[in-house]
Formats: sequence, structure tokens, C-alpha cells
Amino acid sequence: MNRKDVLLEQFLCCQKKSHWFVSFEAAVAGLTSEQALWKQSDSENSIWEIISHLVFWNERFLNRFKNSENPKMEGNNDSTFTYLKEYKWEQVLQQFNQVMTDWYETIEKSEDVKFDEYISEQSKETWLESISSITLHNAYHIGQIVTIRKMQGSWSKEQGLS
Repeated sequence: MNRKDVLLEQFLCCQKKSHWFVSFEAAVAGLTSEQALWKQSDSENSIWEIISHLVFWNERFLNRFKNSENPKMEGNNDSTFTYLKEYKWEQVLQQFNQVMTDWYETIEKSEDVKFDEYISEQSKETWLESISSITLHNAYHIGQIVTIRKMQGSWSKEQGLS
């Protein structure tokens, strides 16, 4: 397995292949919009907000990887959690799955040398390092989704982790 294959496997595991951790697909299976909006307190993020945050950063880095323009970022990292607040629940799920599919297809078509390039002139991080960090970021937040579902009582161990 080469490094491109490793990245592809990481995106596949994040999106729809439960392996060492529950995939996004499994983490949100059967989740209603009401459950997705639930918060134990105002200081926490809802599942909806977490997915919004993931879509925001994945889209931005994918655009950068493809040398496409990103709109100017309004606000800070906290504002990324409300990025998809005007969308319907099904659209939020669709947005996440689309950006994961786009990442997968883009990596699949990329030349191997692209992964050795720096993500910007100001950074000493290569695309290989950055994309790997993106998948870790996705996995971390997918774990948060499962934890929130456990707290609200909408998770069963048959879905994955007990």
C-alpha cells in the first residue's frame, strides 16, 4: 500500500467504512434533525454544528489542494460551527458526504508528487502531512458525534462502539 492508498483508505474510513473507529455514515445513521441540534449545554456544539465545522474546513483545504479560490473567511474557527445553519438536515449530511467523495476522487486522480508540495509558501507542511491531519480531525469529530449520541441516549452498541 503506497501513501496515496493510505490517504484514500483514511477518507473511506472517515466516510463509510467503520474500522478502528465508527465511520460518519454509521455515526449519523438514523439520526433526526432534532437529535442533531441537541446540546447538553450552550457551551457545547451540537452534532449539526460539528458537521458544519467539518464541511467548512474540508471544503477549504480541498479547494486549496485543487488550486481553487476560497471565499474570504468571515469570523474565526468558532463561526465555522454555524456554517450550514441555514441548510436542512438532509442537505447537511449531503454536503459532508459530497466533500468526502470529492476528496477521495481528487486524491485518486492526483500525481504522487503533489503530496510532497508545501500547502503554501508560508507553510513547511506538505500536502501529505496536511491531508493526513485532516482525516485525523475528521475522525476526532466523528468520535464526538458518537459521544453526543451516547449522552442523548440515541446510540446503541449495535451501531458500533459500546
